[in-house]
Amino acid sequence: MYTLPRNYVRRILGVCLGLGAWFYGMSFKQIVILGIIGLFFLFVIVPSIFRWSTLVQRQMVFLPWVHWPKHVDFDKPENEGLSGARNFYISTDLKVEVGVWHILPQDLIEESEKKSENEKKDWFETSLSNGPAPIVLYLHGNTGSRAREHRIELYKVLQKLNYHVICFDYRGYADSSPITPSKTGVVQDTLKVYEYAKSLAKETPIIVYGHSLGTAVSTEAVAQLCEQGDPPKALILESPFNNIHDEIKNHPMSFLWRKMPWFKWFFTGTLTKNDVGFISDQRIGQIYVPILIMHAKDDLVVPYMLGERLYQAALAKRPLDAKPVNFVSFESELGKIYKFFAISMNFIVYYIISYNSRTCPHFHLLCCRNSQHY
Repeated sequence: MYTLPRNYVRRILGVCLGLGAWFYGMSFKQIVILGIIGLFFLFVIVPSIFRWSTLVQRQMVFLPWVHWPKHVDFDKPENEGLSGARNFYISTDLKVEVGVWHILPQDLIEESEKKSENEKKDWFETSLSNGPAPIVLYLHGNTGSRAREHRIELYKVLQKLNYHVICFDYRGYADSSPITPSKTGVVQDTLKVYEYAKSLAKETPIIVYGHSLGTAVSTEAVAQLCEQGDPPKALILESPFNNIHDEIKNHPMSFLWRKMPWFKWFFTGTLTKNDVGFISDQRIGQIYVPILIMHAKDDLVVPYMLGERLYQAALAKRPLDAKPVNFVSFESELGKIYKFFAISMNFIVYYIISYNSRTCPHFHLLCCRNSQHY
C-alpha cells in the first residue's frame, strides 16, 4: 500500500490549517502572524521544554500517565481473564512498592484452587521451586499496565506452555508507588523483582522477557546481573531498539521535528543526564547468556531496523564464549497478529529452555512458519 512521505504530510497539514483559518474569516496577514507564532511554538518552545525539563523527558519516555485499561482491580486478576494468578507487592526502594502478578503454569491451576486464601501465598511461592516449569519474568513497555489486553494474551500463551509468569508494573505505573520513573528507578525495580524470584526459584531456570521499552530495561538489568555473576538463564527481547536516541529520532511522534536543525541537541542531548539514556547496543556486550530477539518488519513504533542494529551490536560486542544470540523477524502480513499476540499459535514460534545438570541452557526452535532467521 502506498503511503505519502512524511515531509508531504507536514506540508499538507500546514496548507489545510491555513485554508481552515481563511475559511473562518481570517485575513492573509492574520494567517501569516498565526503561522509564525505556531511555528515558533512548535519548533522553539516545545523542543526547549523537552530539552530542559527532566520531568517532561521522563514522562514522555515512560508515559506512565496513559492508564489503560481503566478501573482494573489488580487484587483480582481473574477479572481480567487470568486463572491461577496472585497479586502482591514488593518493596524495591525507599518508599517504593511495585505491584506484581504471579501466574501459575497450566498444570498447577487446579491444585491452586483447592488452597485457602491463607495458604495461597506460601503455596504460590513454594511452587516456584517445585517441578520443571521455568519462570518468565516479563517486563512490559511504556503506557498501560500489566493488565493490558495483549500482555494478558501473552501470559496465557506462556501459561499454556507450563511456564510460571511473574509480571509487574514499574514505579509510577498502575498500582505501584506514584513516583516518576527513571532509568535507574525501573532497573532497580526489575532487579528487586528478579531477586525475589531467584530467592524462591532454587534450581528453576528464570528467563527475562522484555517488550519494547521493556527490552531496554531488561538489557540493562541483565547486563548488571551478568557483571555480578548472577544472570538469568536467558533473555528474550521483543520489538527492541538499539538505543533511546535512535528510537526517539525514528518514533512516529517525532516526525514533525526530526528534519529540523539541532534535532539531536534539543531532543536527545540531555537524555543521559536526565536518567532516561538507555543504551542497549552498548550494554548487550556484557550479556553472555542466550538471547532471542524478535521483531515485526512493519512495526511502526519501534522500527525494524533498530532491532537489526541491536542484533548486529550483540554479534560484534559479546564475548566469544557467550551463548548464542538469535534474531527472528516476522513478515509484514503477520504484523497485526504479532501486535496483539506476541507469541501466537497462528505462526507458532516457541523458544523454550532445555537444560540438564551438566550443560548451560540453550534455545531450541520447536516450530516456525512465515518467519526469517539470522
